[in-house]
Amino acid sequence: MDSFSDSALSAYFPGLVDICQNEDRQLVYAIRKDDELIFTQEYSSDTESFAIPERKHFQFTIPRVSEVMRYFNQDDDALYDDLLTYLKRFSGLDDVQWAIVAHYVFLTYLHDHPGIDYCGYLLFYAVPERGKSRTGKSVTYIAFRGIHLIELREATIFRYSQNLHGTLFLDLLDVSKKAERGGCDDILLLRAEKGAKCSRVLFPDQGAFNDTVYYDIYGPTIIASNEQLHNILETRCLPIIMPNRPGNYENPRPELGLELKERLTAWRAKHLTTSFSDLEPIDGISGRLWDITKPMLFMNSLLPVDASILEDSILSIAGEKDESRKDSLEGRLVAIIKEITDEGGLGRFVEWSIKTGDIRNRFNMGRPEDKHVSPQWIGKRLKSMSFHNRIVHGYSEIKITAQEYALILKQYGLNQRESAHSTNSIPEKTEQHQQVLKEVESGRESAPVRMERLTFTTPEEKEIYLARLTELKETGGLSRDNMECQAQAHLEQWRADHDLPF
Repeated sequence: MDSFSDSALSAYFPGLVDICQNEDRQLVYAIRKDDELIFTQEYSSDTESFAIPERKHFQFTIPRVSEVMRYFNQDDDALYDDLLTYLKRFSGLDDVQWAIVAHYVFLTYLHDHPGIDYCGYLLFYAVPERGKSRTGKSVTYIAFRGIHLIELREATIFRYSQNLHGTLFLDLLDVSKKAERGGCDDILLLRAEKGAKCSRVLFPDQGAFNDTVYYDIYGPTIIASNEQLHNILETRCLPIIMPNRPGNYENPRPELGLELKERLTAWRAKHLTTSFSDLEPIDGISGRLWDITKPMLFMNSLLPVDASILEDSILSIAGEKDESRKDSLEGRLVAIIKEITDEGGLGRFVEWSIKTGDIRNRFNMGRPEDKHVSPQWIGKRLKSMSFHNRIVHGYSEIKITAQEYALILKQYGLNQRESAHSTNSIPEKTEQHQQVLKEVESGRESAPVRMERLTFTTPEEKEIYLARLTELKETGGLSRDNMECQAQAHLEQWRADHDLPF
């Protein structure tokens, strides 16, 4: 390296523990080298030289060298319990929820570990005034390079992700809608997977290849939302439903988390190169949920904490996701396939077929004629669910093997496995929605000419309708008729956005 000015500015590179400040408030790199923690203002590899950007670019508290070094030379057996004590000062969650939150904080410090491939999103969801933002900020202030964002801008996320590799707290009313409007939906869908990149054409005048820039977008993400997320985005989340638990909680401030942040930085330095043993999948946890919770089980292996409470917490989420899948359109189709299979005793065979016409007839049963789905719609849905379609004597049918059948029943929670764990993820219906439903039904009974009773095809549709109705009721200024009409229009728009034929 010729001089400081010749070095590229960098706040992240492989092997870096973090950026700290010394007694003179100068910023230094903290690097783990030969089992020792060293601090330097510049860093050189065989091919590159790095210097630290100005302090103004770090919108979070910076650990102190003296404290990180002190904690690096001490054991950290009490770190997990002290972290829980800190978090409980700001909000009241259930123990199984705290287990998810606490382990996620540790994961933010090792999300870039070579043995970790996924970092799911921590989702705080509830109606307004349940402490989502306060809880999210308390976590952000002790997370690895935590940054609180109240707007969703593509350029900002690209820079924070690529340059800082930090934890982003997205504190928004409706994250899914904001992401779609801001052109950030691809970022949110990919950010949970290590190695994921988003491309943008920034220099069209420079010709092929040189016109495109690729951004590294992987990193920990915390979300607070009043509205349910898009179902695809939700599969990447660890949902925490805020309990209705008013109390005299403290307001989080960055300086209140500095000591814990320094201890966690020292913990990161100790384990940045630790090898993880292979984990056997836990019965009841599979698919993407296993992908995003496996790293948290790795964190547990580094902590003096019983793994059972974390496993129970994850199984609780798994049980709720099973229920959510049951209530989806695909879940209804699987339930119909199960009915036909059970009635015909087909499950005893290694392979069998079911006519798509029979599935369609049952799907349309009890629905108004103008709400019936077409054979083409049924065929496309079944194909998207990986069922093999074929034409026999002019009739369309799906072929199912016993192995495929057992797998899809398990995936949609229809394999008779009842979870013994209580669930605290996305609720089927809030108490507030229950009250709104009672009021609406009461109003309809007294004035039946106001509007026809709605036909909900899934519990999710009812939830969408009631959520909008609740929102309009809280805003005020509208008659019941107007509120119901607007809620119905909102539901129809949601159906159109999700390409539903009714």
